[in-house]
Amino acid sequence: MEHNPKLVSSEVAALWGAYMQNSMVYCIVQHFANVNEDADSTDIIQTALTNCSYVVNEVKRIFEKEKHAIPIGFTQEDVNLKADRVYSDLFTLRYIKYMAAAGTAAAAALLEVLARKDVREFFSTTSEMFMKLYNNACDLLLKKGAFIRSPTIPPMEKAEYLQNESFLSGLIGKHRPLTVVELAHISKNTETNSIGRTFISGFSQTAQSPEVRKYMERGAEIAAKHETVFREILVEDGVAFPSSWDSTISRSIEAPFSDKLMMFHMNSLTAISVAGYGAAIGGSLRKDLGGHYTRLLTEILQYANDGVKLMIENKWLEQPPQNVDREALRKRSL
Repeated sequence: MEHNPKLVSSEVAALWGAYMQNSMVYCIVQHFANVNEDADSTDIIQTALTNCSYVVNEVKRIFEKEKHAIPIGFTQEDVNLKADRVYSDLFTLRYIKYMAAAGTAAAAALLEVLARKDVREFFSTTSEMFMKLYNNACDLLLKKGAFIRSPTIPPMEKAEYLQNESFLSGLIGKHRPLTVVELAHISKNTETNSIGRTFISGFSQTAQSPEVRKYMERGAEIAAKHETVFREILVEDGVAFPSSWDSTISRSIEAPFSDKLMMFHMNSLTAISVAGYGAAIGGSLRKDLGGHYTRLLTEILQYANDGVKLMIENKWLEQPPQNVDREALRKRSL
């Protein structure tokens, strides 16, 4: 017998999320393509557009086949292709690298909750496409001497087991040196805040709504504060911290993106930060690091919650697919 299973909730969630993210990034990269002056980056920018377009069209095809409503997502109404440059070409390249890494990780992680073969094949293809894009962006950044590397440490002389619980110290007394795992998380979270701070600075400069501008300014302050916390940890440990990300912002106040898109992107960036801090808590054995991440995580969650409220007030937050409200149906039948 031929078996044609319907989409399960986790598959609908994965497809809906992919549509929202890629329709948003497509708009952003369209603007980058319009103002790009770096011939070396042209192919990578076009590949990013092709990848995002593929994801959006495939999700649309699957949803139409299954008679699921197509998400609103983001359209040409959310990008002003006549707007002047806000970010540098180097930032464009770094942004594509960053989002390609996020797309690769998200697609790979989703495979665990997918059952249908066509949906698994779609996300497997998506993961491969964005992984290739990520590697190409890395290669070009390395060629330009602009790849931000993690800190280096001297080679380990020998492998050994821990002898006592002093390895966990950090709240009181002298901190033991950072492990490479802890360094990796600190570097990654510094990068996330750096790119977020740069992006938000442009958002705050071009947002049309005073409330959105104020929200973006607050976000930039939070990102700068978190960067400072991470850099101070590295300085205390005698580790040379990574170079700063390019933060060149033009003087343009013409908005290339809608306030709705910018708020949604902020929601995406805070979600990435929350996931990064959560992973860091799990990978950091020094107690003081766990304390830092927990405190910073609380601040991010509050900021994200305020952003969701602002989006709802302006009717910018699209409702994800949800289960049937049985109580509402019962009331209607009375």
